[in-house]
Amino acid sequence: MRTAVGFLALLLLAAILLWYRTTSIGHEALGDIATQADLCKTVGCSEGIDEAASYLAEEFGLSPRLVEWCVGVDTISERMGSKGLVNRSWWINLLYIPCGEPVVE
Repeated sequence: MRTAVGFLALLLLAAILLWYRTTSIGHEALGDIATQADLCKTVGCSEGIDEAASYLAEEFGLSPRLVEWCVGVDTISERMGSKGLVNRSWWINLLYIPCGEPVVE
């Protein structure tokens, strides 16, 4: 019983860390998009990031927070592709599921 609780706690912690890291990467990528689109009006560019996320959310029918996730997964997928992994792995396909993107390329 104690082992099962420990395993579940570890699994929950891994899921939280995965969500945090992926959305952080997505937030950074949205910052790059906002900068390239000249949407930044302040140093932190929070309004530009919000505008970019809102546009993409409306375009793809997602919440702005989910846009951060999906852009983060896109960025991770691109980084893996640049290391010679042309086909997305099963776990990248799993991460794309909330985004509504087809699993098959």
